[in-house]
Amino acid sequence: MAPKPFESKIQDLVYNLEVGIGARLIKTGLYLLFVLFVMLMYTATQFRGLKEADAMEYAQLGRNLLYHHRLLTQCVRPITIWYMKEKSPHRRAAIMHQPDVLHPPLYPLLLAAAYRVTSAPFPTEHKQGIYPAEQRAVIPLNHFFTLASGLLMFLLARRLFDRRVALVGVTLFFLSDTAWRDSISGTGLPLLTLLTVSMFLGLVVAAQRFRDGENIRRWIVPWLVAAVAAPAAFLTRYGAFFLAPMGALFVWTMFGGRQGRRWAIAFIVIFLAGISPWLVRNLAVTGGILGLAPYTALADSHAFAADSFWRTLHPTFKAGTVISSLQIKWLENTSRFYQADLRLIGDGLVICMFLVSFFYRFVRRPVHLLRWSFLLGIVLLIGVAGFYGESTSRLLHVFWPLIIPYGVAFFFLLLDRLQLRVQILNTALTGLFVSLAALPLVFALLPPRVGFPYPPYYPPIIVHVSHMLERKELLCTDMPWATAWYGDRVSLQLPETLDEFYEVNDLEKNISAMYFTTITRNKAYVKDLLTGPERSWFPILEGRIPGDFPLTEGFPIYNMDQLFLTDRKRWEE
Repeated sequence: MAPKPFESKIQDLVYNLEVGIGARLIKTGLYLLFVLFVMLMYTATQFRGLKEADAMEYAQLGRNLLYHHRLLTQCVRPITIWYMKEKSPHRRAAIMHQPDVLHPPLYPLLLAAAYRVTSAPFPTEHKQGIYPAEQRAVIPLNHFFTLASGLLMFLLARRLFDRRVALVGVTLFFLSDTAWRDSISGTGLPLLTLLTVSMFLGLVVAAQRFRDGENIRRWIVPWLVAAVAAPAAFLTRYGAFFLAPMGALFVWTMFGGRQGRRWAIAFIVIFLAGISPWLVRNLAVTGGILGLAPYTALADSHAFAADSFWRTLHPTFKAGTVISSLQIKWLENTSRFYQADLRLIGDGLVICMFLVSFFYRFVRRPVHLLRWSFLLGIVLLIGVAGFYGESTSRLLHVFWPLIIPYGVAFFFLLLDRLQLRVQILNTALTGLFVSLAALPLVFALLPPRVGFPYPPYYPPIIVHVSHMLERKELLCTDMPWATAWYGDRVSLQLPETLDEFYEVNDLEKNISAMYFTTITRNKAYVKDLLTGPERSWFPILEGRIPGDFPLTEGFPIYNMDQLFLTDRKRWEE
């Protein structure tokens, strides 16, 4: 066959650039550049370091996993000392080599891999700017999870509805302050979101192929992907337990009859098999299948007000007090989550569309039934979050990319019923809808810019203070998660009383230094420091060191905001 003339090749090229595959590639490329611009702009203006204790704990767990190949923690709390003494016979070694008793392993494992791949440094001196490991590993890893979640959400929305809903939906996701705020938080929520969307995408694909009568080899693979994603989510955050009943409910209703029941049971069995090795590890190492995590329901309750749960060496658990405290805490938290957190998932507007869509019956069976799985998960999560507080309620954010397609679809349903004959009006109303949903992101990007999270976190100071101690020495502070991450030193959270400090120092491990920050020094003068729970520490904060106190040398930091005490003048060494 004779080759095409040069003029024909030029015409084909022009056609492809205008309406063919070339045009699609150009549009896709420009869209990706737009998403990357939003991501970089948000990171540049909003991230100046980790702000949350959970994020710093996960970061140091990942580093310890990288170096020690075990899930050890350098953030030690008095309550974990009590727990390990109760459950483990090796209590003398628990403080300096304490197994983590609070967190599941998947996110720290991926952080360890990111540290290794990026060769992220953990400097012994840190002068200024953002901590290198956060900049190179923690934030890029979470951004990757966020971008992947958006892609899978697009595929899910296109399968459930159409390309129009999918495109507007993924645009709303990438213009969401919620998505990017979670992405720069370092708490691992983007990983959990990715696993959640993966599970439901796999289930929807499997259910549709099953109902179309396709061969089992065509639908068993996406079903298995979903069945593996559920235990992986649980191993990311224990609060993600709700994915198992959500997935089982959808499988049961979509497959129908005996087949549905069997495959739903199989889904639960795979979930339990996936998490059982970690539960066995917890039982062997920490004495409980979830370690200390179930006990944390008592934190910030009437039985253990403020942070006293974490700081006590001798907790008392009276059945009547515990039950009444949990009841009160659950009622207060659940009421607040319903009135505020639930209605503000993803900045409010789209969640309203999603909730109203329950009063409309979609024709397609997967679209109709999937909502009820989401509702079951939301109800279960809010019920549990009532016991465990705000950190668990934030898991509601994993529903955001699942809610968006329904909210957008219902918006288009209302828009189509207006029967606007001028296309530009439809486009204008869609643009207005997207703009209103994106306003929280716009306001976040506007000045004033976000600064370093001080008080109390400023990495150069934390690194400088922590590295006055040797690795084998113990630091006591009111923010052990920060000194564990930035300072790379085993750090004990400030005990509730001075007597408990002496008990740890005399019976467990010699304490070489203390580091007070604004977490303690900014507490109410009379209510907390003078007559309240910090009264035994108040003389030391004022500089009146008891005669038998082992840490007699020290200096104030940053205009008396902080105080460092130690056993000798280490700064002269």
